[in-house]
Amino acid sequence: MTTQTGFKQDTYGSYIEKDPAAVLVYSLNWSDWIEPNKTVANSTMTVSNIAGDPSALTIKSSGLTANISYAELQAGSAGNVYTVTNTITTSDGSVDARRFRVKVMNRNV
Repeated sequence: MTTQTGFKQDTYGSYIEKDPAAVLVYSLNWSDWIEPNKTVANSTMTVSNIAGDPSALTIKSSGLTANISYAELQAGSAGNVYTVTNTITTSDGSVDARRFRVKVMNRNV
């Protein structure tokens, strides 16, 4: 199974807790999900929309390094849960996607 640093698990899958003020990079390592002779050729990250959201979670930047795709996420309204979808195309043209949730909350020490 792939190691996802910083992610938590519940019955619905993987999620990250994020403060509305945080601007952080989150990544997915595709190495365990694609065949050994393939590489990730293209990666696209998208965020679900929530109607009427005054401070929607947005992707500040995103990219791909080897088989690791990443997105720098910013903003988000406390109390909302967003879905981030990472869709990739492999070196042979196969397409796959993974999703994780971002739970935005005011994080305290």
